[in-house]
Amino acid sequence: MIEEIKIKINDFEGPLDLLLHLVGQYKVDIFEVPLVPIIEQYLNFLKTMKTLELEVASEYMVMASQLMLIKSRRLLPTVAEEFIEDTEQLEQDILAQIDEYRKYKALSQDIAQMHEERSRFYSKEKTEIIGEDAVLLQDYSSLDLFLAFNNVLELHKQSFTDENTKIEAEKFSISDKIAELSGLFLKKSSYTFSSLFSKKTSKEELLTTFMALLELIKTQQITFRQDEVFGEILLERGQDGQAK
Repeated sequence: MIEEIKIKINDFEGPLDLLLHLVGQYKVDIFEVPLVPIIEQYLNFLKTMKTLELEVASEYMVMASQLMLIKSRRLLPTVAEEFIEDTEQLEQDILAQIDEYRKYKALSQDIAQMHEERSRFYSKEKTEIIGEDAVLLQDYSSLDLFLAFNNVLELHKQSFTDENTKIEAEKFSISDKIAELSGLFLKKSSYTFSSLFSKKTSKEELLTTFMALLELIKTQQITFRQDEVFGEILLERGQDGQAK
């Protein structure tokens, strides 16, 4: 269905890296973070990856099973003190893994910086390798787009079911959607993420619009920000004054 752009997620090196980013949204000590909302966002991320037909490594699914166990236990009524202690221990184990990963990652970043400084002694400039895939490298903020898009898909779930009764679906191209979005941002400098999908009627159109939006963000014709943890995303026209 979508052939013009492929998505490659380079932001996360594994499930702990993803969890570290989610935990970091709260700006508090790791062991004080409410774990259940973190679990829900982690599972939503995997759901969105599957919806976009992106490959999900097995290590993400292993972590997901552990997190789902914790979440299910939190939803069950309390049956015994031992049950509570066991659940809390599971949570502490996960948080301890995230904290340990944070320490190693900080150390690896320090080493990488030292390597970068050492590389300046060489006269040969770095060779930039240009690939054909659309690589999302806006820090870790691309995750916020995926989570927001998953919310959009959930809101339209019923309409997707109704699509099965249609004989032929309307086709949408990414280039057309890029032009459509560019036109919108010429009329108005900013939109909320959800508003761009409010009138879309099919799963194909939703996906194509999302892919077009990623391409505009990749080329910096559109920027985005999120002022609250897992809150609404505001999309804004690029600094050049227009979305080309």
